[in-house]
Amino acid sequence: MCGICGVFGRGDRAAVEAMLATLRHRGPDDGFVVGGEAFGMGARRLSIVDVAGGRQPISNESGTVWAVENGELYNYPQLLRPRLLASGHTLHTRCDTEVLPHLYEEHGTELPRHIDGMFAVAVWDDTRKIGLLARDRMGKKPLYYCQRGDQLFFASEIKALLTIPGFVREINLDALHHFLSLKHVPHPLSIFKGVSILAPAHRLVFESDKPLRIERYWDVSFDVRPDTDQLNESEMVDRFLGLLRQGVKRRLMSDVPIGFFLSGGLDSGLSTALAAEVSPGPIKTFTLAYANESTTPGKEADRRWARRVAEKYGTEHHEETIEFSNFPENLRRILMCFDEPFAGVVSSYFLSQLIARHVKVALAGDGADELFGSYLSHRLAQPLANYSRYLETGDPDLIRPFEERPAYLASLLDEAAAPAGGRLSDWAWRARLLVYSEEEKHALYSPKVAEALGATSTRKLLHETFDALTSTDALNRVLEAEFRTIFPDQVLAYVDRLSMAHSLEVRTAYLDTDLVTFVAGLPGRVKIKQGDTKYLLKQAALRYFPAEMVNRPKEGFLMPVTQWFLNDLQGYVRATLSPDRLASHGFFCQKQVDWLIDRLYQPGSDHTHVNKVLALVVFQEWYELYMS
Repeated sequence: MCGICGVFGRGDRAAVEAMLATLRHRGPDDGFVVGGEAFGMGARRLSIVDVAGGRQPISNESGTVWAVENGELYNYPQLLRPRLLASGHTLHTRCDTEVLPHLYEEHGTELPRHIDGMFAVAVWDDTRKIGLLARDRMGKKPLYYCQRGDQLFFASEIKALLTIPGFVREINLDALHHFLSLKHVPHPLSIFKGVSILAPAHRLVFESDKPLRIERYWDVSFDVRPDTDQLNESEMVDRFLGLLRQGVKRRLMSDVPIGFFLSGGLDSGLSTALAAEVSPGPIKTFTLAYANESTTPGKEADRRWARRVAEKYGTEHHEETIEFSNFPENLRRILMCFDEPFAGVVSSYFLSQLIARHVKVALAGDGADELFGSYLSHRLAQPLANYSRYLETGDPDLIRPFEERPAYLASLLDEAAAPAGGRLSDWAWRARLLVYSEEEKHALYSPKVAEALGATSTRKLLHETFDALTSTDALNRVLEAEFRTIFPDQVLAYVDRLSMAHSLEVRTAYLDTDLVTFVAGLPGRVKIKQGDTKYLLKQAALRYFPAEMVNRPKEGFLMPVTQWFLNDLQGYVRATLSPDRLASHGFFCQKQVDWLIDRLYQPGSDHTHVNKVLALVVFQEWYELYMS
């Protein structure tokens, strides 16, 4: 794991060194820069594989092709290295990055199709003056870029690009507009004009005097596959467990100890169980608990079940206790990990901080919720698709788990009802779950900002996403839409930034390419079955854990932000969004902001009101950190 940066089309060692200095947290073990007349590259290294010999950037035998990598190539040991050696290439290290310049010699800019893992890579061909950037298939590792004339700068994080000589910080209003609805800035945008993020499963090809060429090199279909649809549930579980076991085994590639997040839930518990089966020695597991004044019965149950899993599989188990304090100061630290406004989950910042005391690498359960279905939008997909049949038959099974709330379903369908013979407009009801609607945002903006934004619409962006989906299955459509957008832009973003802030590499077997391809093609009916979320995953877990553990509700590790905002932080909220401070940019109508705050502190407020005000607080804190 590393932080990488560089420039194509220009030799500027000083600029690369300045960028690299901002990425030390991503690789505290080593830093190195190389360059020539038309390129420069640098890497900060978190040494995990070939600790002594894996320095990068690294070149081919002749020094004509150079590469840097942030991440891990999981098909390196069994496939890439043996194939290259058999083809006559000379490899001097055991580091996976070394295969990149040699693979480029074999495949040119088609290189990304041949590597599998979590990665952001850059390759420079000094003979042909071609630069290549590529990002992994799921979007685990970030890669930002900024084109300035005939030069292309790139880096693992935005903060590195802000050091480019002459870079002027200007806010991308489209990015701000989408952030207010989504809690994050969607790819390929960033909050800064002129800075973009490469989309997952895409490559970028740079050649002087030619337009940038950005192309998708891999894709996954969420359409139900006939071969998997014909399997019975037991056969599906067998296939899934085999693929998850393979994914876990691939992610044990390391020359340093690996830890496992063990939350007491299914996703991390199943990874731990399979790792214990394939690992040559005992594994380390980590459970996070709240301090006494913050704990809950659900969190204590999580801890008890984590202990039982650890005991069953003989792990070296650690329990860490976390205390939440000084939310404003911690929020500022967290925003500096993202370099742009972010109002999603941030509790992993604290979790990673504690685990990093023990290990450099940890396996987590990220991706299971997004593949099998867990969130509100996932739980709504089938009931809303079945709603017209429910009205005809009165069968409550058709709308579980909302059989007690048919009026709520009806309210979401106001704008989403299918035309005669048509398909339910799932994008329309999904848009109603956004933090801010288009109307609410335009009421919030100052006249100048509203005019500048014109027809920019998050609702339209969502519509376009759903129009491009591959699946016709009601649940799979929502899973696919979010897997392509919210998952990389929000979930994987916080996993990466908030772990790497503490020099911790987080891997997940649920994002193994073979497993994702298999689960994506399963029918929605085995992912959520009559309201039972992650149904097939639970059937797999029942082979390892008692039903009491598998079927219990899990609390999860989330900061109680809603309670803090409603009970303890009113003074902070009003001070942060005061007229004097908002006047520093003039983006929002003060009267509307005050109305939102006043409504928040009236009886009956809930998380939906908190999310609206939190987005404004986050933006203001970010603005003062980066633009003042």
